[in-house]
Amino acid sequence: WYIRGCSVLLATLSTAMPKLFQQIYHACDGPGLSVLCFMRYDILEYFSIYGTALSIWVSLMALAEFDEPKRSTFIMFGVLTIAVRIYHDRWGYGVYSGPIGTAVLVITVKWLQKMKEKKGLYPDKSVYTQQIGPGFCFGALALMLRFFFEEWDYTYVHSFYHCALAMAFVLLLPKENKKAGSTGTPARLDCSTLCCCV
Repeated sequence: WYIRGCSVLLATLSTAMPKLFQQIYHACDGPGLSVLCFMRYDILEYFSIYGTALSIWVSLMALAEFDEPKRSTFIMFGVLTIAVRIYHDRWGYGVYSGPIGTAVLVITVKWLQKMKEKKGLYPDKSVYTQQIGPGFCFGALALMLRFFFEEWDYTYVHSFYHCALAMAFVLLLPKENKKAGSTGTPARLDCSTLCCCV
């Protein structure tokens, strides 16, 4: 029970910390909220963009369902390369297209190998129609809003960008955690976890 509780707490913190930087970064943009800017603005900006790109990478790696140690290796590869890429250029298309393109390539290679072994479609057709297709549509909508339409009305368009990106994450993440094992009842999401993640 203790170990499961600690893992849920760590998972919550790992999703909440990028969101914390993102919320403070956006609050520092607004008038009268400069008291929240406890760090330099460029640091908050860096970690806001880094958290978003890393969330995309980790979500797509969860869709691939790698076993250990491959999963940890791919996650750390993303952590390091995304950090360097964002340090080099925070506003270029490569900030998101690099992790997305690499993840899609890795997932495609893994799934093609599984299809060759299984001699059939992998994963099931329902995963493509209910998760991957709609998830990528919402992801594409989010990136179009972020890079092409944000200058129309930043406040509303950027808010819709975050909503579309969150919907893409909800759709793309696997519906069940096959790596969690079957010891006891699964951990439930409580209100504080949902508030941090959304």
